[in-house]
Amino acid sequence: MFMKNIKTVFVAAAFLGAASLCAAQAETKTTLTKLHQSYEKQGRRALGMPEYGKRVQFPAVVVEASDSFGGTSLIRAADVRGSQELARLTPADDAQNQKMGEMRSGAKFTASCEVGFAMGSAFLTMKDCVIRP
Repeated sequence: MFMKNIKTVFVAAAFLGAASLCAAQAETKTTLTKLHQSYEKQGRRALGMPEYGKRVQFPAVVVEASDSFGGTSLIRAADVRGSQELARLTPADDAQNQKMGEMRSGAKFTASCEVGFAMGSAFLTMKDCVIRP
């Protein structure tokens, strides 16, 4: 009886752990325009956005690809239906850094990023990004 209870507790703990991990990795599909509107609605303060600190997935187009002061790739991105820079994206890891460094202006892609801190700027900060063509 005691062993059966231990097995039940172990299985339940494993299930809850897996469910928590899936919830932590969940991302919301949206557009850069909607994210930027949310940012504007909060007076250009990302901290007030419901999406702040959460992962989001969106289609975008490269306005400009460059390197930041620290040598990390940086993509200035627009919504796929526009050309105005709405966000700046930084990579999640070295592989993404290389991939982002190879992107050219006008290239369309899908990004999965965490909405980062921004205040007062004209663009959103998107961090830990994973991009797919």
